[in-house]
Amino acid sequence: MPTSAPPKTFISDLRPSRVATVEGTVSALEPVREVGTREGTKRKVRNGTLKDDTGEISLVLWGSEVDLVEAGDRVRIIEGWVSDYRGRPQVSLGRIGKVEKVPAGSADAKLR
Repeated sequence: MPTSAPPKTFISDLRPSRVATVEGTVSALEPVREVGTREGTKRKVRNGTLKDDTGEISLVLWGSEVDLVEAGDRVRIIEGWVSDYRGRPQVSLGRIGKVEKVPAGSADAKLR
């Protein structure tokens, strides 16, 4: 029995304070940087842009996620968290999200 794919949302339909599954191409990635946390530790963070035919959204990767994708990768964010940052929506994996690379012409390759 084939497994069903999670419902997919277009980037233009994403709204803050919601969980969503979205597929697109990582069109840009900034260098990894470290930021201070409330607990006084440092944590890696990487910003980028995720793009599909309907638009683009900021992508934020935290901790070990920063090395999961590269610019140009086609990815699926499953149950990603859409938030508002300075008046613009952004998507991250949040607490329960997963990211999968979607290689051209082959089966999906799971990353996290």
